[in-house]
Amino acid sequence: MKRILVTAGGTATAWHICRTAEEYFKDSIEVFICDTNDPYLVPSVVTARKVFKVPPVSSPDYPGVIGKIIDDEGIDVIVPLIPAEAYLFASDGDFVKDHGIISTAAPVNTTDLLADKLNLYKTLKSLGIPTPAVYDPDELEADTIYLLKPRLGFGSAGVIKASGRDIRPDDDTVIQELCHDDDYDEITVEIFNYGADPRIYARRRIATKAGVCVKAEPVDTEPFYGYIKKLTDNVDCPRAFNVQFLRHKGQWKLFDCNLRLGAGTALSSAAGFDLTRGLLACLAGLTPDGSWFEPDRSVRSVLRVYQEIVIR
Repeated sequence: MKRILVTAGGTATAWHICRTAEEYFKDSIEVFICDTNDPYLVPSVVTARKVFKVPPVSSPDYPGVIGKIIDDEGIDVIVPLIPAEAYLFASDGDFVKDHGIISTAAPVNTTDLLADKLNLYKTLKSLGIPTPAVYDPDELEADTIYLLKPRLGFGSAGVIKASGRDIRPDDDTVIQELCHDDDYDEITVEIFNYGADPRIYARRRIATKAGVCVKAEPVDTEPFYGYIKKLTDNVDCPRAFNVQFLRHKGQWKLFDCNLRLGAGTALSSAAGFDLTRGLLACLAGLTPDGSWFEPDRSVRSVLRVYQEIVIR
C-alpha cells in the first residue's frame, strides 16, 4: 500500500485525485491531505486517510511541518500542487532525498528551463517550437502594446498590458509579444509522459473562473503532438503535466508549461483521457492501461459544476 501526500488539499485538483484513488486504487493507495484550513473545511476529508492543517507555503515552518508528516505517517510519495513548491519538492531535490520519498514534481533543471518565462522562451526557440516573441527593452516601440509577465509567475498572476513608452523593465519581468487578435484561440494540452510516445489530449478553454477552466471542448491533437514529442524528447519532463498553446496569425504557439496536474485536469478525465488515473497507477507500481487515454469521441463539451459536501 503506497501512502501519498497531496498538498493544497482544498483544491478541486486534490479532490479529483482523492476521488480517482478511491474509485480505482482502494487496495494500493492511501491518500493523505494537507491544507491551510482546518480539516472540516477541506472537501477531501470525506475520502482521504487523514487531513493535516499546515502553515502557508510561504512560512519558514512549512518544510519542517511537511517533513514531520512524511516521517510520522510513512509517506512514500508527495504530490505537490502549489506552484511555489516546485523547487522545495523537486523530484531530485534535497528534501525528497533527505526523506527518502518520490515526488511528482519536475527535476530542478526542468523547472529552471520551463517555469522561468525567459528560460522557457529560450528553451522552446532552441527546440524549434513556436512561442510568442520576447523583447529586450531597447527593442520596444512606444505605441505598441506588450504583455508583461513575472519571470517566475504562474498562470495569469501579475500579468499586465502596457505600451512600450510606459514599460520600466527589470530583471524579474519578461516583455512578451501580445498575441490577442481576431484569430486568437487558447488550447490546454494534457500530457501523460510515459514511454517513448507521450499520450496527449487537447481541450479548448471556453470559459474560466479565477483562472480555472470551467467549460471546455475537445479539439484535434494533431497540431500539437509533434511539439510535445520534441519537448519530452529533449527535456526531462514530469510524468503528468500540461502546456498551453495559443493561435496567433495562423500559427500555434506554446506559451506556458504547468509542470503538475492542473485544476482543469478533471475535465479531461471526464472526457475519457484519465491522466490522473495513469499517474496514480505509476505511483502504485502498476502498469497504466492504454484504454484510459482513449477519449470518448462523442463528447461535445465538459462543464464544471459545484457539489455540496457535508462534513460531520
